[in-house]
Amino acid sequence: MSYKVGIPRALLYYQFSTLWRTFFHCLGAETVVSGDTNKLVLDLGTAKIVDEACLPVKIFFGHALRLARENLDYLFVPRMVSIEKKAFICPKTMGLPDMLEASKTPLPPLIKPTMNLVSSQRKIDAFLWETGHFFTADIRKIKRAWREALEQQQKEELQGYYRLWGKNGYNPDAAATRIEREDKLVILLLGHSYLLQDNFLNLNLLEKLKRADCHVITPEQIPSELQEDEVKDLPKRFFWTYGRILMGSARCFSKIPENKGVIILTSFGCGIDSFVDNMVMRYLHKAGIPYLNIILDEHTGEAGVDTRIEAFLDMIRWRRQMDEGNFSSYGPYMGNNERTVGISGAGCDCTPANN
Repeated sequence: MSYKVGIPRALLYYQFSTLWRTFFHCLGAETVVSGDTNKLVLDLGTAKIVDEACLPVKIFFGHALRLARENLDYLFVPRMVSIEKKAFICPKTMGLPDMLEASKTPLPPLIKPTMNLVSSQRKIDAFLWETGHFFTADIRKIKRAWREALEQQQKEELQGYYRLWGKNGYNPDAAATRIEREDKLVILLLGHSYLLQDNFLNLNLLEKLKRADCHVITPEQIPSELQEDEVKDLPKRFFWTYGRILMGSARCFSKIPENKGVIILTSFGCGIDSFVDNMVMRYLHKAGIPYLNIILDEHTGEAGVDTRIEAFLDMIRWRRQMDEGNFSSYGPYMGNNERTVGISGAGCDCTPANN
């Protein structure tokens, strides 16, 4: 008998889709993934969850409710607490199964295993059994399926790294040389994977940046080893896995000697973003890298975002063409009685405004 397992196309799906789909396939189950996010999905989720929830969680609810209309045997909603030692995932992902059940919405039976590796990698066995026992009682088959799923996930990650860093090793200098030959503006797009890859949530931002002749880099294209190395010298380890990824990516990106900038996508109401994004922006300010912080919610207007993006890209390009980094943001003559162009007692402040 072939079981059908529904997987909402939201939140951590964008990070672990290959892993989960391969795992269920190896166990003989068919996966049914909800379609792309749209206004109907958002409205479905918003109607069934408290107003204080962030936009991505509302989107997750909408996808789960859309799958509830399908002829499914199970709905996969893992309780993701931690995917590495001494670091945690977002609290909302820890409570997703409880939030869904509390909504009193008719849903297929939930497969809701707990992934918590904060203290030991050995706890993965409990996660595998909680997931796989619905399809087989053979723990060896479940572990084989998991190993194959991990291999597929790692292959996909490596392909993403190779597109930026090359197959001969993760050499930032070599990557910078290739980007320089393209003569494009280099933009690091920071944010949760579900913000960067869901075109409805980010208002199709990646495509807009590519049309603006930008070379776009995302944290998924930077090897985790490099991200980890970049944050080792910090006085304290990041409490959140997401924080380590963002700060490590920003510090890696700062070593690329190009005309560049950083765009940070933030979900309104996200507790992690309120801390981590501020730390990243302070680092970028000290490094002299222009940045733009865009906060998204269900009321975000596309025209306003487009205007801010265009102005940000123009500012970076003008900065290179006219050497505007030598001028004070208050004008070339402020604070200087001799009125010598390019010298200002007010100092240089070329970091763009943000939210």
